Amino acid sequence: MDARTLEFFALALVSALSIAAGYISRERGWLHEDVSRKVHWVTIVILWSSAGFLALWHLDPDPANLWVLAIEPLLVVIPAFLIIPLAKAIKLKRNQVGVLALAAGLRNSGFALGAFLAYAILPVGELLRQEAGPSGILSPDQADKLSISALAYGLLIVMTMSMAVVIFLFPMVQHFAGDGQDKQPFGRILYKSFVDWKAMLFYSSAAGITLAYAKVPVPTIVTDWYLMKILIFVGSAAAYFGIGMRLHFDHLRPHLKSHAILGAVKFIATPLLTLGLLLIARNLGTVPPPAMLDQTFILIAFMPAAIQTVIVANLFHLDARMAGSVWIVNTLIFLCLVLPAIMIVVPRL
Repeated sequence: MDARTLEFFALALVSALSIAAGYISRERGWLHEDVSRKVHWVTIVILWSSAGFLALWHLDPDPANLWVLAIEPLLVVIPAFLIIPLAKAIKLKRNQVGVLALAAGLRNSGFALGAFLAYAILPVGELLRQEAGPSGILSPDQADKLSISALAYGLLIVMTMSMAVVIFLFPMVQHFAGDGQDKQPFGRILYKSFVDWKAMLFYSSAAGITLAYAKVPVPTIVTDWYLMKILIFVGSAAAYFGIGMRLHFDHLRPHLKSHAILGAVKFIATPLLTLGLLLIARNLGTVPPPAMLDQTFILIAFMPAAIQTVIVANLFHLDARMAGSVWIVNTLIFLCLVLPAIMIVVPRL
């Protein structure tokens, strides 16, 4: 097992322990669960924003990377609207249909899972053989450069997903919001999304991309002091600690049909849609997506629903308890079934 894979399992262990610590802290009365809001504020505004800035500064300034801007919005919108008739078919309430649509469109693609998993196990297959050359062995510098590139692609996908959610899914969510009380005009919601401190991740990522495309070199202190890895581990621990404080296991059972429908869309339909869009991109006669971007897209296509599902559901007066339930179960399906399959299949490519 190489160093990057060990890092991933170390991050998984830290994340699991952090969830347990957060849950125990609330259950024992040491901390009120509302403290999780402050924990997540620090996580997003300071830790993840700093790590996103550094990771995207490493991005290869290749125009072909901009395929993300064409593909990712479709991977948000199509699954979200695909699940709506399925949710209506099982006679969910209006505000519960909106929850499933959100969960289908939002993937856990960032530091807490998808992007870091890409960092840990990519590149693979023919791309890895090409980079390794005749020796078949990557030098530590080559391996680090490629893994950081995969991480940067993952974060670029997250950044584009966030934009697509604000522009396309927020109007859909408003449509399914409960009784219409306390709704805000879409323009105001859009404006507040971009001026809120929680938008710092978007702005810091944009700054990192700008420096990458301006070909400003990354300072050696960033790599020599392992600053990005420290930020990723501390940020993930903080994020999952806050999530653990919000866990309520008594809300998991009432939505078995919803869990099944969401699982089918997340782990079957979305990966197939991703493969189809990448095949179209490679056959349009233009500059195709880089091989590493292909691999990152395919890996992230299997990621479960994002925790933002719960946050947005609460903001728009959807069924927030159901949102927490489908997020937890979808994540558990991924951890118990999908992730082991990924870890078995990927090394054999």
